[in-house]
Amino acid sequence: MKTESAGKKVVIVGGGISGLAAAFRLKQLSAGKSVDIELVEAGPRLGGVIKTEIADQCLLECGPDSMLTAKPWGVDLMKALGMENQIIETEKENRRAFIAGSDCLMPMPEGFRLIAPESIAALAASPCLSLGGKLRAVIEPLVPRHKAMIGGKLPEDFDESLYSFVTRRLGKEALDKLAQPLFSGIYTADPKTLSMRATMPQFLEYEAEYGSVIRGLREKQAQSREMQGLPEGVRYSMFVAPEKGMESLVAGLKKNLEDVSLQTGKAVKEVDYLTHEKKWRLSFADGSYCHADAIVLCLPAKGAAKLLSHLNDKLADLLHSINYASSAVVNFVLERENVLHALDGFGFVVPANLGRSVLAGSFSSVKFKGRSPANLVVLRAFLGGALFPELMELSDAQLRDRAFADLSFYLSIKAPARGLPFREALVSRWNDSMPQYAVGHRQKVEAIGNEMTLLKGAFLGGAAYTGVGIPDCIQSANQAAQSVWESLFQSPS
Repeated sequence: MKTESAGKKVVIVGGGISGLAAAFRLKQLSAGKSVDIELVEAGPRLGGVIKTEIADQCLLECGPDSMLTAKPWGVDLMKALGMENQIIETEKENRRAFIAGSDCLMPMPEGFRLIAPESIAALAASPCLSLGGKLRAVIEPLVPRHKAMIGGKLPEDFDESLYSFVTRRLGKEALDKLAQPLFSGIYTADPKTLSMRATMPQFLEYEAEYGSVIRGLREKQAQSREMQGLPEGVRYSMFVAPEKGMESLVAGLKKNLEDVSLQTGKAVKEVDYLTHEKKWRLSFADGSYCHADAIVLCLPAKGAAKLLSHLNDKLADLLHSINYASSAVVNFVLERENVLHALDGFGFVVPANLGRSVLAGSFSSVKFKGRSPANLVVLRAFLGGALFPELMELSDAQLRDRAFADLSFYLSIKAPARGLPFREALVSRWNDSMPQYAVGHRQKVEAIGNEMTLLKGAFLGGAAYTGVGIPDCIQSANQAAQSVWESLFQSPS
């Protein structure tokens, strides 16, 4: 690695989607400027939790398999990379999901939005809740606002756990059988600690503004119908993916960063700010070092805390207090004829109180077209998370067997006449990969931002702060790149 270069130099630490997106955005912003961008990744590969494998002519996603279009930054990045023609939507005929019961899968209530239904009638017709649970949920519009919201305003510092919010508004059964498994499928979190303000603030706003989550959803649904004639916003389904898998997004970034130094197996041991030179010095585990005018740490919060601890104790403590959960994804390739379930949806989530090993299951080859030959099917299972950390102590074979047992139970998978019950099984472990947004997370992130302003030329990006999805990470990277550019070219000298 070069130790000096003409113009300005920026080093990005971390080669996941956030680091790569930050490098790409900074390259866009600095067009015409003399900026040397380098990205270093401690591990052997780029892409972080994004990983796509091919087995038996089937596409297997080992990490995230899609992007939410309501957060446009993922789609925008694909367009900027020249990949717009590779964006595919979910299959229209299968756009529904299931909730696991004690002995079968039940369709998600129509119009159910993570916490509450848009339609009381649809909830009343659903088998997911008991009669008592339905009655408690449908009286939600009669439940008074939280006392902190009197006057129809959501206080800036108000926060509440998912457990508290849903139990208060819709009842304990709606939490246990609907909200908890749905949120667990996204955040792998404990509902008693998960922050509503940091994950789904719109539901708090519905309560404050309309006095009811159900009324708020209805109002937003009506507004959405009025906007259906607009050309933008209705082109893509709720979830999209690159045609050749999520790792093709990583490949697209690498292709567009051919003039940027992308180094794997390069671990940062220490960072220091040289006050006299007004530069950062990065020391690497291999004994080398370099100087930079700015650094971007696209690392897990605890990794950033370790590098910055000697520079700002308070900042390091705040970063270190963001906890992480581990999870595993198990992909199976099976003969379609051995799966007796119709697979007429995208997958299912499992309430924690059922005591199953699997948090959720995904019908991957049904969700997106072209993911497997017609005679095969790809199923994914998710295990671990904040509620079941002990499962991560199992061997790969044990995780595989537990996952297959749960999938077999709910999908009626029959054993073939001879041989293994599946053609392929791939276990992917993601240790300490999912940041946990605990109550007060938003205030914590604000405090982290305030402390970061004291470190001139240092910036943060990634899933630990404002969102865990791929589009969230890309937006975090965009914002970090913008801050770098402003610090280099707009700040007073």
